[in-house]
Amino acid sequence: MTVKEKQPASKEQEKVWTEEQQQLSKLYETAREFKKLACWKWISDNHIFGVQNPEDGEIGYCSIMGESENLFGLALFRGSEGLESLNDMLIERDERYAWLHRQKCIMVTYEDRTDLEKRDLAEIKELGLSFRGRNAWPMFRVFDPGFVPWTLDMEQVRFMTAALEQAMDFATRVKKDASLLTAPQSGNVLVRTNESGAWEDRWMEPGFVLKRPNKVMLSNQEMLNDIMNRFPNKKGHWETEFFYAPVAVKGEGERPYYPRLAIWVDRTTRSAVGFHLCYDENYEQEFLEHFLKLIEEKGHRPQKLVIRTNETLDLFEKTAQRLKVKIEREPRLVFLEEARQDLFEYFMNNQK
Repeated sequence: MTVKEKQPASKEQEKVWTEEQQQLSKLYETAREFKKLACWKWISDNHIFGVQNPEDGEIGYCSIMGESENLFGLALFRGSEGLESLNDMLIERDERYAWLHRQKCIMVTYEDRTDLEKRDLAEIKELGLSFRGRNAWPMFRVFDPGFVPWTLDMEQVRFMTAALEQAMDFATRVKKDASLLTAPQSGNVLVRTNESGAWEDRWMEPGFVLKRPNKVMLSNQEMLNDIMNRFPNKKGHWETEFFYAPVAVKGEGERPYYPRLAIWVDRTTRSAVGFHLCYDENYEQEFLEHFLKLIEEKGHRPQKLVIRTNETLDLFEKTAQRLKVKIEREPRLVFLEEARQDLFEYFMNNQK
């Protein structure tokens, strides 16, 4: 009687995928199918629809990118805050840098191989996948205001997979019936939901967040009173604004973040008054105190502050009122924009 020798297992037989690898593989394959469908050929990025997360009920508002042929993919703006960030970007499309720091979304874009980071290429290799050609390699990122774009966690992987699947379902039906893009009631959004085990369409009113003005009061009133007593004179018109700096720094967590930067420029002399970087969440009090320090340094208060954004107005309004400094709103701050560009170039050239 002959006993057959046991054949060694092949590499494919030996490889046992973890649950995470299986979910990642499904995400990449779904992204491959979405790319093949190329639904941006008949759906504009302005046509917003929703996908409800089966796990927690959160609605992601989807924008299919590719009509302009500059960027291809799907952006999934998460919840009411994400939808607000999408609306802000649509309103201020031409504002530089704002898109990166405002959006709250998960995104897949199709890139050249050279655009992917080492971790992306390593993940694709580990999963045994391959992509070829220009704008063919899926790259997945999560965007949060003030943070560096980051890789997806597993909950986000599952949500993006579902969003891509439902985007393909929606787009395929729109190609046959364009009336799906027209809401039965103004302001409603078509949302794909799965509350009973099967996906279905529901027209829903978006749950916008009502933004209430948060007028900031300087906590160091003793410093404010001292400045008021010592510097009664006024001179100059100071353009001022704050925003995120262009260079990220390492915080306590793994994910780097962008510190906030405030700039003051005197438009009457076309010269910089000063700037201040803040690395923590107490930026409002820091910026107000630095504003008072600039008054002390210059030896006078400004006659007026020239402001563009609501956030800057909310920050400085109460302190300006106490100082009897006028505030003027303008849609564009020419000299501050020049100073901002110079500072941004300086930071980018000097980052380690």
